[in-house]
Amino acid sequence: MLLVFVDETGDSKFKEYLGISVAMVNATFYPALKRSAQELLLDFGWELAEFKGAHLFSQTKGCVGVDVETRIELAKALLDLHTANNNRRMRFAYSRMESVDHRADYLRYLPGLLEKALPKASRKSGKDLLFLCCDRRSDVTAAEIFHEVEPSISAKGYALLENVMTAESSFETIGLLYADLVGYLSGRIDTITSDLELYDDVSEQNLAKNGKLRKLLAAQEIIGRVKKLQQLRVRR
Repeated sequence: MLLVFVDETGDSKFKEYLGISVAMVNATFYPALKRSAQELLLDFGWELAEFKGAHLFSQTKGCVGVDVETRIELAKALLDLHTANNNRRMRFAYSRMESVDHRADYLRYLPGLLEKALPKASRKSGKDLLFLCCDRRSDVTAAEIFHEVEPSISAKGYALLENVMTAESSFETIGLLYADLVGYLSGRIDTITSDLELYDDVSEQNLAKNGKLRKLLAAQEIIGRVKKLQQLRVRR
């Protein structure tokens, strides 16, 4: 069975930026991945709380006793877990778009993203079964997501397990943690790189003091841990 987790990201400055992130893992690998990820969180001092990309560079969000440098090392360690013996445990896909209506465009573009990102289903031993979990949005229901994505999932040869699940992010939602983290980093790389005014009059000696540029470099280093991230353009 293939487990698929979906999260989206926006930006407080670039209001029309919308990114949708997909994390995929074979059910065989999920139990060990979840246990190892939760052990890492606790080892780094991240108590029984969600770890989100938005917490990464903020000392005032999440577990406030964990400093930003430690959070960055934790994010690297978490992404290092997604591989095992040089074989990928998890695969990721990401799509970015301009949107004036995030709710409508989330529903409009998610089916096409899934159809491009999902591998073709094998019919051996239940490998054509798919579980889909999306981060809960207050403006989108599980039934609405199901209505939009089921044809795309079927087109790749999968049967959806029961129904689409939406879940609040927590210490238990490790699949959503990965979708969120990769989506957040991808979004920050996009928006900070596009913010050309950041580079005006930045001298070499002031470069290290520029918070957003340091965030960009850290985000690029962390996401470099991902063995394969599909950057997909989706139209509908």
